[in-house]
Amino acid sequence: MFDSLSRSWEYAKTSYSLLWDHKHLIVLPLLAGIAALIVMASFAVPLWQSGTIEMWTAAEEDGQAAHDVVMYLTLFAFYVCSYFVIVFFNTALVACAMQALAGDRPTLRYGLRVAWRRFGPIFGWAVVSAVIGVLLRIIENSNKRAAQVVSAILGMAWTAMTYLVVPVIAVEGVGPVKAFKRSLAVLRQTWGTALVGNFSLGLLSFLVMLPVLLAAGALVYLGVVSGAAPVAGLCVAVAAVIVAGAIAFSSAADVVFKAVLFSYATGRTLPDDVDTRDFADAFAPRE
Repeated sequence: MFDSLSRSWEYAKTSYSLLWDHKHLIVLPLLAGIAALIVMASFAVPLWQSGTIEMWTAAEEDGQAAHDVVMYLTLFAFYVCSYFVIVFFNTALVACAMQALAGDRPTLRYGLRVAWRRFGPIFGWAVVSAVIGVLLRIIENSNKRAAQVVSAILGMAWTAMTYLVVPVIAVEGVGPVKAFKRSLAVLRQTWGTALVGNFSLGLLSFLVMLPVLLAAGALVYLGVVSGAAPVAGLCVAVAAVIVAGAIAFSSAADVVFKAVLFSYATGRTLPDDVDTRDFADAFAPRE
């Protein structure tokens, strides 16, 4: 356990350090978040105004949602658009991270250009992910507790198997099927069960976020107790910006983390200040 935590700390340190040295890359996850919100609004607003969301919610509560074809077609379209914008900007971020790992200064223009060249594979992966997402939702909506557990397990398994798909698409530019097989092969052959140890990165990211959340909460509290509406509004706005920036930074670090792992796993170079001994332990074949 302590070895896994130590390795994950080394990975996290490398990822956060790279992102800290190239702070402009945080623009990419911010753009992804904005694009995702636009996609959500473009679906949610008309559905809400027409009363469709309320109707679908009632159908789910009555266990009738599994038979609503229109709902699942709409959900599929929403998933495709959402996955596409997220994977697009993550692909751009991975491209920039790989450029930085090679010793060059990454530029947003370069990352976005790489992502645009991968438009086909990204869209294909968005479609595949949307199909899986809808199938999991159908299972979950079967209104049986066991089905919900199965859906959650399958979802976690899918997340693990596709962990390196975005780096594969960004670097190799292959289609969704080959990207999935490549991701699975890299994990199975060179990383294996050490994948579990990687999730301690989530704990470390939480520890990084904790002081930010506390500071934002204190700022909101001071604004509220001030009794002045303009001051309270300003404090809430500043706190929201701080939290959004921290979330974007943490999200970007997670994507960079995958780029670092993929770079080492496929024999690419890493910066001289990275201790590859810890990586070698993590990527050692498991009996």
